[in-house]
Amino acid sequence: MYLLPRGKTIKESLDTARLKMPDALLKMCANHFSGYLSFETAKSNGVLCYAHGKIVAALWQRIELRLCGERALEMMFSVVQSETCTMGVYRLEDDFLPYVQQFCNAKVTWNRLLLDVLDIERLMARLHREKFTGCLRLYGAERVELIFYNEGRPLGFFCDGGIGLTTDVDVANSIAREENCLLDILTNDPDGCSKCKLAGINLEKVWLQVWRELNP
Repeated sequence: MYLLPRGKTIKESLDTARLKMPDALLKMCANHFSGYLSFETAKSNGVLCYAHGKIVAALWQRIELRLCGERALEMMFSVVQSETCTMGVYRLEDDFLPYVQQFCNAKVTWNRLLLDVLDIERLMARLHREKFTGCLRLYGAERVELIFYNEGRPLGFFCDGGIGLTTDVDVANSIAREENCLLDILTNDPDGCSKCKLAGINLEKVWLQVWRELNP
């Protein structure tokens, strides 16, 4: 399951065992790439986000374990070096990356809530009353959608194929209509960027460090 909706697809289903890492990641920096890389294994998922070629966020998730920042990057490198993993490349609008960064650094308040049994009107009223800032993550077997909020006010949707926020969604094709659709509620963490910082990270050094740990 993808952590984020697919943005504008550049490449998908790349076998990381056939890629030269971390050269492939550094190439994104050199190309001033804005978007994210997704990493998928049988049991875990990760994303690495870029803005103008700078790495701004990393997230790794396996069941209940959620890592951000350097810890996520280390786990990403460990998995890529030791498990079967595929990678996708998705472009996003430059001004949308701060929202994705907030998502990666957010706190999970509730997860895996079954949408069919929720009182949606009551939930929306609560988000408004508590001036919720963060996002709702709706997901099913194949798709993911995010709804971003600021102080209880919905800002827009991020859906498959999009490159930023939109308020124009196809209600008839909404993921919320899918059977067994699940909901995560993620609250924005004001200290998230400092806790999960990646500024100045040396990708080659981290890659080598992980390699040495796996090959003592």
